[in-house]
Amino acid sequence: MENNRDEQIDGEDSSVSHHDMSDHDVDESSDFSDDVSEVDDAEYFVIVPGQGNPQDQPLVRDHRYLGVMEEVRGRTILDEDSIVEMPVVVQEGLICVPGQTLPLTISHPHIMAMMRRVIEGNHIFGILSFRPTEPHINNAKYKIGATAEIYEYGEEAEGLEPGFGFRIKARIRQRIKVIQARRQIDGITIARVQILPELELSESLYQCRANSLDKHRLLLATSSDISVASLLSKKRIYDKQYKVPFSIWPSWIHRSYDLQFVAQRVLLELSTSIFVGSSAFADVGSGSIVPRNPIDLSYWVIQNLPLDDDLRLQLLSINNPNQRLRAELSILQRCESLCCRECDYAVARQTDVFAMSKEGPQGVYVNPFGHVHETITVHRVDGLSVTTPPSTEFSWFPGYAWSIVNCSYCHSHIGWLFTANDRHLQPANFWGLSRQSLKPRLKVNDECEFLAVM
Repeated sequence: MENNRDEQIDGEDSSVSHHDMSDHDVDESSDFSDDVSEVDDAEYFVIVPGQGNPQDQPLVRDHRYLGVMEEVRGRTILDEDSIVEMPVVVQEGLICVPGQTLPLTISHPHIMAMMRRVIEGNHIFGILSFRPTEPHINNAKYKIGATAEIYEYGEEAEGLEPGFGFRIKARIRQRIKVIQARRQIDGITIARVQILPELELSESLYQCRANSLDKHRLLLATSSDISVASLLSKKRIYDKQYKVPFSIWPSWIHRSYDLQFVAQRVLLELSTSIFVGSSAFADVGSGSIVPRNPIDLSYWVIQNLPLDDDLRLQLLSINNPNQRLRAELSILQRCESLCCRECDYAVARQTDVFAMSKEGPQGVYVNPFGHVHETITVHRVDGLSVTTPPSTEFSWFPGYAWSIVNCSYCHSHIGWLFTANDRHLQPANFWGLSRQSLKPRLKVNDECEFLAVM
């Protein structure tokens, strides 16, 4: 294992840094011209056909490899649009998304002291991304981060090397925008941040209806009724009650900007493009992986797509969930393969992705030295070579041994091969690819030209 490398902000030691699991260094809106109503309601929750479904076993969750930890009770939600000061952790290459679970192992004494104060207080700290090309967060192009709420922590655990045992688990709660950041004399970074709001648009057809005709309607639906209506009920509302000549736009344009309809389009695209297993699209309440709430869904898509840092920050800077979902739908419809970031060789297809975690196909994992990796799991790869023998030390997936894998063409680190130690475990093996080593290749037109997201 390689020792931690300190991040640099203003030439000083920063908070938590991250590398590999091993000694190796590694580094617009979619076209809605088609009428949404043409898609039948029953088709929105399509189950991907089984191919020896690798999810026919309980999914991994809760980062058990961190050992026994103590629960922190209580929850704090900060008011939207409020401006607050909070301690922040600046992490290179990690862009957190609301809904994620963030595990950290901490070795820096001043960060340990900060986390203990946070645990004794409201449990909230900020997590910001740092890139070497931007010398200070105050000068960053995107000053977007997130609040993290600690829900479990643990001191040094048996099996971990001395000095590397302070561990926390935190849930990413809300997006923040940095107004100003400063470093204290004790080395802790304090940021003045704005809690970014979720700006939802009102129902366009409801707003442009003829009020004088309300008394003639059999059932007057309110704006809130439309917002929570089922897809089939909403379609009837649009087609029968609110298809009126008081808008210059046809009804399908109004539907294309309706939050629930756009969310259903995204769910349909996910069910046909990402192989996350049958449990991912199960009914709500039966262990579903993919959230049904449109706002939560917009964050889940960002969390589980191996997007470039700039593209991820662009999506997180959008305050309107409808616009965010439309941009994500455009990406989903054009993404066909995942490529090595260094040589652009296609190592996996989007249909090879599946979930080994309750959070989805891509999760955040940490090793004993604090090196954090966003890792996406796939069941099939091309052009990768295994470079180390299997090891069970600090394995992120209980029952599996990991081996380092590199690109066969440029020899850069791509991720890990996980192999089951028990022949009864399914899948027998799978691959975990680091987001920082990948980039999606997007189809840009019908002539099969492609554009890799840089």
